[in-house]
Amino acid sequence: MMARAFPTDVVVLDSDSLILARFGEGRRRPQLLNAKKIRIASEAFAPGPITPVIASQTSLADSIKRIRMETGKLDQISLLLPDSWFRMNLIEVAALPEDPAEATEVVRWTLKRTLPLKPEELRTVFEVISRDAGSVRVLVVSALEATLATIERMFAAEGISVVLIEPTGINIWNAVISREEADSTGDRIFFYAREHEFTTAIFRGSTPVFFRSRILSGERTLEQEIRLSASYIRGNLKGTTVETCYLAGNRLAAGLGDVITREFNAPVRNIAARDIVEGNLGSELAAIEAELTACAGVFTS
Repeated sequence: MMARAFPTDVVVLDSDSLILARFGEGRRRPQLLNAKKIRIASEAFAPGPITPVIASQTSLADSIKRIRMETGKLDQISLLLPDSWFRMNLIEVAALPEDPAEATEVVRWTLKRTLPLKPEELRTVFEVISRDAGSVRVLVVSALEATLATIERMFAAEGISVVLIEPTGINIWNAVISREEADSTGDRIFFYAREHEFTTAIFRGSTPVFFRSRILSGERTLEQEIRLSASYIRGNLKGTTVETCYLAGNRLAAGLGDVITREFNAPVRNIAARDIVEGNLGSELAAIEAELTACAGVFTS
């Protein structure tokens, strides 16, 4: 089953790698037909405000050209980028105009106080989460426009149209709640751990109430980051009683689930691609299991 009519090819782009996953219609879930990962030269990206900047277009172009040549026909893709390449905010505004352009201006004006650069330098999308008397709660996702536009142009130069750009972690969660978890109304915490990045999100039923994505500097272990997140949540989201915690990542160290259980007094479910995706998921794909789960999340409604 593939609920959303997006391209069957999904690319996960990071500063050092590019993953292409090709899907087909499965009996109950998206079916993985093929997956390929190639390296990107280290000089391709450099640190930037919120989103990295492209330091070597040649290096990135070489990787895009290679993935197209090795894959065959590749016309359209959905593109997933690391969570840390985006700024994800939950904001409240008194009202939101019906006109999309006017609504975008309201959102940008609200974000001015929290962003390290001008809002117009960002590509911003938003979704209304809830409406109450005199208040509208909005999820806002922003990334550096210059970087996104350059990536789109570079794929277009190889005849590949990018029809969707979203964070990887959000799509892992989309994949999870598309399964039997969709009807839960309790508080659930989602953790996504990568080698240099750690994402925490809290959902009250299907409503997001907290997002945090951090670059891991090496000064603290992942276990310490989990404890810091737990301390922050307890201090700032009082009254949160966690129903279930979800943990995603590739080849995570044993014992992380135990740390989460102790901190939140809640059971932990490890997110496995085999529960989300049909097809051959051999041991050689274990190193990109979380990314494949995210790719499947693109097709959920």
